[in-house]
Amino acid sequence: MPMQKLAWTMVLMAALAGVAVAATPPGIPDGWSDGYVFANGIRIHYYRAVPAPGKPVMVMAHGATDYGLNWTTLTKELQAAYDIYMVDARGHGYTDPPTADAKGDTGVEDLAGFLRAMKLEKPILMGHSMGAGTVMRIGATYPDLPRAVIMLDPGLGSPGGGRGAGAARGAAAAPALVMGGTAEALVAQNNRPYDDLVAQCRKQTPKWDLLDCQYWAVSKRIYHGSYASGDGRGPGGGGGMSTSEALGKITAPALILKADAPPETRRANEEAAKVLKNGKLVHIDGAGHNLHHDERQRTVEALGSFLSSL
Repeated sequence: MPMQKLAWTMVLMAALAGVAVAATPPGIPDGWSDGYVFANGIRIHYYRAVPAPGKPVMVMAHGATDYGLNWTTLTKELQAAYDIYMVDARGHGYTDPPTADAKGDTGVEDLAGFLRAMKLEKPILMGHSMGAGTVMRIGATYPDLPRAVIMLDPGLGSPGGGRGAGAARGAAAAPALVMGGTAEALVAQNNRPYDDLVAQCRKQTPKWDLLDCQYWAVSKRIYHGSYASGDGRGPGGGGGMSTSEALGKITAPALILKADAPPETRRANEEAAKVLKNGKLVHIDGAGHNLHHDERQRTVEALGSFLSSL
């Protein structure tokens, strides 16, 4: 084969190999594992980072339409010091879908049941968005269960203090996605090509690590929320307990990390957090709702300051 043709063939093969790699969704990181437990009437799936026996246990609860591996980049920052479990919520990832009897606080009982089934004593609970509402209400309902409660950008129920307020200061918003609606719309999202979802994420959230976008794309393709109800989300972390009531009942050390926001929104958030008995609120400059993706190092610094005080 002439050298010029051989060189061109090698270039073409390399390009095709690059495409193949880009189109392959990431799996479970090296040294991590996954498994199932039966709790609260369903099979719950979880991931575990590199085991760290003897280190404090940390359990992470993701946001709506995500799954356990959406925590990967943050977990890699923390796994040397903590024994970390990342749980797929009901209707998300590989955990069973919602059942007909599911209620607003079912997600709380699911996670509490997981902790009991795994015999995890005094874990540090960390949740994002929907997951923040879940760990918030576990801390309120079972105050002796957690060692600490960490909430990443929960809705605080205050004027101007809801999720996503960071967009007002130029922070990246989460990629647009289908969270509710008809079964057809949700299934159509499941059928979207992986590459298209990654490209959308990269375009709409340029601050995110590529790996964050890759796991985000996977989570949307396997999301299986409650189609029968029409809202698509299934049971979350709410129930009948208001945010203010829940925050006021938490006795464990607590940290709320909120997205960047204008001064008036920050004041509203800080006012809402005053009911905490043993906690504080920190705004992450430059971050939107997914603050652990938008500003991971700032998030890690805020977490480190809090965790070192436990």
